Amino acid sequence: MGKANTPFRYILTSMDQAPAPPHDERLDAAFLARFKLLDESGALDDLAKLRKENRELDTLVNDAAALFAIADIERMIEFAMSRIVERFIPTTLVFIFEGQRGTGLRQYHYRGLARVAEEFPPKAYAALRSHLAAFRFPTPVETLAGIPGLAPFLEAADASETDFVLPMQGIDGLFGAVLLGKKLAGGEYNDLERMYIDRMSRFLSIGIQNGIHYESAITDAKTGLYNHPYFLRRLEEEAARASRRDTDFGLIMIDVDRFKIFNDTHGHLAGDALLAAMAGAIRRAVRAEDIVSRFGGEEFCVLVVECDEGSLLEVAERIRGGIERLILPFEGKELSVTASLGCCLVPRSQRAGLSTYLDRADKALYRSKEGGRNRVTLYRAGLLDRAAELRARGGAAPGGSA
Repeated sequence: MGKANTPFRYILTSMDQAPAPPHDERLDAAFLARFKLLDESGALDDLAKLRKENRELDTLVNDAAALFAIADIERMIEFAMSRIVERFIPTTLVFIFEGQRGTGLRQYHYRGLARVAEEFPPKAYAALRSHLAAFRFPTPVETLAGIPGLAPFLEAADASETDFVLPMQGIDGLFGAVLLGKKLAGGEYNDLERMYIDRMSRFLSIGIQNGIHYESAITDAKTGLYNHPYFLRRLEEEAARASRRDTDFGLIMIDVDRFKIFNDTHGHLAGDALLAAMAGAIRRAVRAEDIVSRFGGEEFCVLVVECDEGSLLEVAERIRGGIERLILPFEGKELSVTASLGCCLVPRSQRAGLSTYLDRADKALYRSKEGGRNRVTLYRAGLLDRAAELRARGGAAPGGSA
């Protein structure tokens, strides 16, 4: 049988005991000589640098993918900040860009790790705006001295401790700038840090411009509030969320008192300015989580999350009082109006359709109109409403009727 009967264990043992190939010290010397030449030429350092850059680019691609998955502009900026401060902490960092439909500048200021309530002067940004196209990469502010027209920007940049300027450019062109201060620690910015802030600013610019377009699609042009279709979508989402969490929420309908007379007396431009001012007053009166929309014409609607009748009425009264105290300067005059409000609590069960609760809030609004205007009315279901709900559920109506 010969080899066919040789145990496998014996074959392995024989291989383990096989003599090693002869060692050639000349090969070692040649290898070491070549390694020394590579080291002296700097090629190994270049290779290590390339590997580090590749790792950084890989991280940047992952960060960009995560950034583009965010729809909210404020969250985009917070995400970008969280990634930047993992590498370095700037003394100051300012994101300043033009809002939707010419609504002015939007600004986000950071000092160290904290967001601060500071304002970069609009005239300083305007001076910078015409030069932004020339700044293809992070541009040191010190190189801009002496450029005609840039004095307002340079003065503001010095006050805000800005060290570099980066343009914000999206698919529609230039629309803002990133202002970067010196590093809080660690000396000057290195090449990888400058590359990261440059690339992240480019990705962030595209994300923000996409966010601005999205905001334009879901907001009202005159007031900046959410539009009617988007509000209805959020209403459906809140109804589902309230059902899961076993909570109630509320609706407030708001209508300007005698708005036609106001328009006829002061003109439609004054009417548009009033609607925009009212939008601001309503926003200031509600919580950040509440949803405010322009429902149509001079009518507004607010979705108040997680409330009871008492807290719903408190929010409505704050809105009414804020509108009553509102003074609108217009063409040398100080104009004012009042508003009537109707409220309806939407119970967690939501046995009626959501359109029913909107209609109830609207009925309460017109009760306020009939009662003298400039007041708040809460809708409470009567017997006929309860009977309709019971019929919709297949139950018995009050008094035993079907």
